[in-house]
Amino acid sequence: MSMQLSFAGFMVVVTIATTAGSMLFFWTLFYILDVTEWHAFYIAPAIGVGCALILIMVRLYASLFSRIIYYMVSIYWGMLIYHFLFSIVFLIINAIHKLSKTWGLCVLFIPSMLLFLYGFISSFVLTVTTLDIAIPDARSNLSVVHLSDLHLGPIYGKSHVSRVVAEVKRLQPDIVVITGDLLDGSMKIEPDVLFPFNEIEADIYFSLGNHDDVFLGLEEVERTLRGSKIVLLNDEAVMNNDVNIIGIGYRLKNETLVNKLVNLNVTYDALNILLYHAPSLTLDAVSYTHLTLPTICSV
Repeated sequence: MSMQLSFAGFMVVVTIATTAGSMLFFWTLFYILDVTEWHAFYIAPAIGVGCALILIMVRLYASLFSRIIYYMVSIYWGMLIYHFLFSIVFLIINAIHKLSKTWGLCVLFIPSMLLFLYGFISSFVLTVTTLDIAIPDARSNLSVVHLSDLHLGPIYGKSHVSRVVAEVKRLQPDIVVITGDLLDGSMKIEPDVLFPFNEIEADIYFSLGNHDDVFLGLEEVERTLRGSKIVLLNDEAVMNNDVNIIGIGYRLKNETLVNKLVNLNVTYDALNILLYHAPSLTLDAVSYTHLTLPTICSV
């Protein structure tokens, strides 16, 4: 059974998580500085609600201003995540040996800021990982480029797509697959953002992720795909030469991944490639269906 989360549910999670993270931030800061006035501590719930409202604003009124605000909120979330990790480190060290204000601030903030900057810069760097997989009876030299979690939206747009496409063209694949979260889901984007994909000679197949299906919705995804050569496989299978490509949508509803594969009547005498967004559910599906089934999913 998979965990499904609606956009409204996601807003609740964002509010709670941001509030908790902000409270931890203020608490550790005040603790180190030995501040006894805790008035600023109560701003944390306002920050949590404000971040959720910003997400709603971006979703309803996409503009340059809303994108900039969303960008700033994303940076804040990233900083909170690293702050949480190093807050644990700080509390452990401080319990063993009482740290001075200077050392406390150094332990808590410098590593978290450095890691945040590293992660922020790395998010704009394209990295290619090459895997050679020996599959019995498969046609020789089948080259597949796997893309996942591009999260196109307020932060990553058409210029990012063009960079990805340039790298894909350099690799000259036979098939390109995208296993979910092609779109961020926080805002609607125009179809022309995906038009650079049309420069790729290989066929492109796409299965839905939670950001595509749950946050944005199937109808909006299909609208965004218009004009691009990306083929959506939503609980469907298609033959590409002698390769059977199976795309399963993120929402399993009341079915299991195994049942969906069985209902598709997948052929056993071909190389089957399964595209699914959640890696944790795919191993059982392969073992139960007994297919020659390389599984390509997000990681």
